[in-house]
Amino acid sequence: MTIAQSLLIATASVMMVVALVLAFIPLLPGPVLVWAVAIIFGVLDGFQYLSPAAAIITTILMLIGVTCDWWLAIFGIKTGGMSCMATIGSFAGGFLCTFLIPIPVVGTLIGCVLGALLFELARFREIRKALQAGQSAAKMFILSYVVELAASVAIAVTFFVSLLTAGSS
Repeated sequence: MTIAQSLLIATASVMMVVALVLAFIPLLPGPVLVWAVAIIFGVLDGFQYLSPAAAIITTILMLIGVTCDWWLAIFGIKTGGMSCMATIGSFAGGFLCTFLIPIPVVGTLIGCVLGALLFELARFREIRKALQAGQSAAKMFILSYVVELAASVAIAVTFFVSLLTAGSS
């Protein structure tokens, strides 16, 4: 292993850890950040240390993590009692409160719940339906957040396992 390769691996490893930490911020696309570090490293290294199979696995994991908001929301609308307007309200509230309540994750969660609750309350004028939408929004946010974090961690693990196994061959 050359000094340049060692430096590239060290830099990519540090960047991977930084991207993984950034993945915990709800508005940032964590799986994309972690995946980008892995793929850019693979391209720069000619896929010697990040195998093509690992690159494919990381890409699939990234797609699962990035799209989970959409496919989880679809399931939530069908089974969670949220209308499309409540989903829009949840997204808007989450986005707004991320900045208005600067407590990581908590502000976004509060905004998602309030947005869904207010939109359903304005639409149906029934507190029961509004509370149900707020509860569904909380469940969907938490589930989505967990899926994105799991995808980000799985990408990082795949990256580091690929580095370790390539180095031992």
